[in-house]
Amino acid sequence: MSIPFYDFPSSPILIIGALGIAVAIAVFFVSYQKYFNSPLNKERAEKKKSLIKEQKKLNERLEKIEQDLKNL
Repeated sequence: MSIPFYDFPSSPILIIGALGIAVAIAVFFVSYQKYFNSPLNKERAEKKKSLIKEQKKLNERLEKIEQDLKNL
């Protein structure tokens, strides 16, 4: 009983196709990183604004709690 071994085809079309897939994956990865780290990303800007508002509210609550504790 022998184990079948298959040779990797050396067709230029297959090699070009594999390189094309590798380039497409690299382009997708780089563009994804650039888009989501971009300062022009509207979703990121909105999220940042909402986090700043939430931080201000929390700071106000913290100051009120500290004042209440000082008054005790």
